[in-house]
Amino acid sequence: MSEVLSWRCVARHSLMRHSWLALLMLLCSCASLFASASPAKLSNYFQESWTTRDGLPHNTINSISQSEDGYLWIATWEGIARFNGREFSILGRGPQTGLPDSGIRALRKDNAGNLLVVGARGGFIRRVDNSWQSWPAFNVLLNAVVEDKHGMFWLASEGEGLFRQAPDGSRKQYTQADGLPSDVVHSLMVDSVGRLWMGSGRGLAWLDTTQPQPQIVVVEDIPAVPVFVLAQYNDKVLAGTERGLFSWQNGQSALLNAALADLPVSSLLLSNEQIWIGTTDRGLLRYSEQGLEQLTIAGGLPNNRILSLYLDREQSVWVGTNGGLFRLRDAPFITYTAELGLAGDYVRSVMAHSDGSVWIGSSQGVSRLAGRQLETLDLSAASRGQSVLSLAEATDGSVWIGTYTDGVLLWQDGKIVRRLDRQSGLLANEIRALLAAKDGGLWVGTAQGLNYVGTDGIKNFTTTEGLPAPFIMALYQHSDGRLFIGTGAGVAIMQPDGSIMPVDFSNLDGAEYAFGFALDSGADAIWMTTDRGLVHYSLSSGELKMLGRNVGLPFDKLFQVVIDRQQHLWISSNRGILRLEREHIAAVLSGERHQLDYELFGEGDGMQSAQANGGSMPAATLAQDGAVWFATSKGASMVQPQVLKRFAANIPPIVIESLKVNGTERQLTSSIQLAAGVNRLEFAFAGLGFVMPQRIQYRTRLQGFDSDWVERGSQNVAEYTNLPPGEYRFLVSAAYPQGGWSEHEASLSFTIFPYIWQRPGFWLAIIGLVTLLGLIMLRWRLNALRRREQLLRWQVAEKTVELQQQADHLKAIDQERSALLIQLKRQAEEFEQQARRDALTGLANRRAFDEALARECARSRRNNLPLCLVLLDIDHFKQVNDSYSHSIGDEILKLVAAEISSHCRADDTVARWGGEEFAILLPNTTVKVAQDICERMRQAIMQIDCAVFAANLRITVSMGIAEFAGEAHYDKLLSRSDSALYKAKQNGRNRVDVAV
Repeated sequence: MSEVLSWRCVARHSLMRHSWLALLMLLCSCASLFASASPAKLSNYFQESWTTRDGLPHNTINSISQSEDGYLWIATWEGIARFNGREFSILGRGPQTGLPDSGIRALRKDNAGNLLVVGARGGFIRRVDNSWQSWPAFNVLLNAVVEDKHGMFWLASEGEGLFRQAPDGSRKQYTQADGLPSDVVHSLMVDSVGRLWMGSGRGLAWLDTTQPQPQIVVVEDIPAVPVFVLAQYNDKVLAGTERGLFSWQNGQSALLNAALADLPVSSLLLSNEQIWIGTTDRGLLRYSEQGLEQLTIAGGLPNNRILSLYLDREQSVWVGTNGGLFRLRDAPFITYTAELGLAGDYVRSVMAHSDGSVWIGSSQGVSRLAGRQLETLDLSAASRGQSVLSLAEATDGSVWIGTYTDGVLLWQDGKIVRRLDRQSGLLANEIRALLAAKDGGLWVGTAQGLNYVGTDGIKNFTTTEGLPAPFIMALYQHSDGRLFIGTGAGVAIMQPDGSIMPVDFSNLDGAEYAFGFALDSGADAIWMTTDRGLVHYSLSSGELKMLGRNVGLPFDKLFQVVIDRQQHLWISSNRGILRLEREHIAAVLSGERHQLDYELFGEGDGMQSAQANGGSMPAATLAQDGAVWFATSKGASMVQPQVLKRFAANIPPIVIESLKVNGTERQLTSSIQLAAGVNRLEFAFAGLGFVMPQRIQYRTRLQGFDSDWVERGSQNVAEYTNLPPGEYRFLVSAAYPQGGWSEHEASLSFTIFPYIWQRPGFWLAIIGLVTLLGLIMLRWRLNALRRREQLLRWQVAEKTVELQQQADHLKAIDQERSALLIQLKRQAEEFEQQARRDALTGLANRRAFDEALARECARSRRNNLPLCLVLLDIDHFKQVNDSYSHSIGDEILKLVAAEISSHCRADDTVARWGGEEFAILLPNTTVKVAQDICERMRQAIMQIDCAVFAANLRITVSMGIAEFAGEAHYDKLLSRSDSALYKAKQNGRNRVDVAV
């Protein structure tokens, strides 16, 4: 409903639509107004959008701003969303903010850079140092807020005019009675000389804020229609109205351009001499040196109604629409698609031509990009499907084109001049690789083998001639004449004499498919891309080294390598584009490093699809201008490696977002004091960069604990456990890949208090007390010893004779005692054995089994060995005792115990668990083996003959098996085995069930 109130004036007028062609012509006539470096075309900007599915509270984005700490703030009808580049945090009404309602209409920064927020029910708050200051509500929807040079806040309302709030909180209201054109005020702006401009529901007005009693002046020559947005452009005031974009200068008003008449302008953004114009129903417009460009729903906008525009510190343009948040930004990759003029989106090959152009082969034809002009070649005269797999430049500059079903075509002077196919002598019409030979011939790799086209005809090479497989995907000829052939079963090398020898891939992690080659002249090597990683082949020694998952690459299948001008490697794959630093590769190859660092680029970096294509040639290429091109399933993607340095130049600000103490979040203050006993701290932080947030790298240091910085990669959480008491300071900084670290680290100081016994004074007191007690005891002991010495002297004489008499007697007693001790030790061992054995069955009892279970679980966890626990229960045993007798029941227990023991190994532990239950511990035994043992055991028990004491008695058992899964407490293993036994009973008894 608030949205309807905010824009109700728009519905009062029918909007006239003029021809966009006329608009373009008229705007181009005023190009002299804009003098700046040529910006990127609007179609080349990378687009991203967010909606409620991504965490926004509402899809109508009323206003956007960025606070001084770097957060992006989004105003919606369901609260303020704070965005850190990865996720949204939502704030609405309540005691935290002081807002009377969650509907937020506008965001603005005050003179000190603090965030001002206004919205529904007259809510007016300000964010200062991560806390919120609120003022009493105005009880009317507020559309805008601005602070003048004197610290006065001016607030625009929906129906109650204009309010002025002084620093002391006092307020004054201006309405139509004071000269306002309308009590509905949509927009406010303070210009450079202190004038407050007011866009009302019926025109434009201003007042001088420097005057103690300012008078409202109405701008008469602007139509009395809603003015939705105001902006200062040099010395002009721009007013976006329901009927066009007007400018005011030196008391004169006029349309900024006649072509902008009747354009419903809802938002404005001025950046680098570019004017971005948001409209109420016609999408987004931009005027720059590129001329007038328009972006609508058809071009990717979530909605054609634009409510807000914002330029962040990284020069991204944020667009608030009625259907979500939208962003336009530069990206490392630019992708050309059918929408931009390519013959087709599914691109299989890209080739850099010697004339500087780039040729792009797709499933629907060939396109040639020269400069910024895309041209599609007409192959219909010789290719019915025009599905292109491969490209190669001939020595005279003409281009060989390999197709999917129509063989090879030669394009020269704007037409097809030659065609080779199966009828001409090729092995197949599916052409996956082409290579102009050094002798002027042409190598053709097909799905059925290799062809050489020379002046004397076509020669064929298949497995008969030594190829590992007939499916040819890549070709490379070295300067010494060796021809490298990539097939579906490895690589073969054709020597200058024509002999073919396979390259031994047996030690390369099972690699088979060879998708591409790239000469590394600086290293005297060839890089081979395979389905198991990147292979380094030494041209001099023939040595092979595999760089794949063994050195940390994220996936196996790699298609094509391109070495850029800085000698770094770019590699295409099904899951994005990898970039490898030259020095890192050299360190891994030399053994100095065991892990290979990499960067992975995908859809978030400007690619329309991270799925690159391979299996045809060339799948990637280096253009003359240094750009690297890739064939993908959604267009041809291009990256300028030097552009990455521009992105890395941005250093994202860093903030600490939260601290959890023992799992409970604590409020962040300048200094935090933590009670004794804290054993787990978790810090969450964010680098507030929005261009490539997923690529931001972090490092942390806990002063008082860490001796140096700890690299966290892209992980934005740091956890510490069992920190000793003391004072600490947590530091964190952020950087884009290849960029510098934050100049100002985010920090948080905290103190962990000790227990009383951890304090130095406590132990000093204890030491003093112990010392004093020791001295007292020593003094008492010395006195006692002196008295004892005197007494002993008196007794020695009379006891000497008596002691001599007793000596012989004690000697005899000592011998008897020794014999008795030996007997007692033997009895103790027997009692110990009896205490660990079940008296009836002779098996281990519960105590012995518990010890064995703890011991075997620890061994299994330590050595990563399998361990199974079996609980066995005699079915219906109570009926045996009731129907026969307890003595017969005892005999049954003995028979079952003997049968169980006969099926177990010496290392196994069998115990009587209790009553008719037995427990079996099977070390180094998998579930499958344990199941087989238990099944044999169950069947053997069924065969026990009880006819001697019970003719009709048949014994069956139920068993539950559980495998040890590394639980910290073996009680969980017992519980899972018991559950399996219970399941066996429920399922009919006389069976073996395994715990899930």
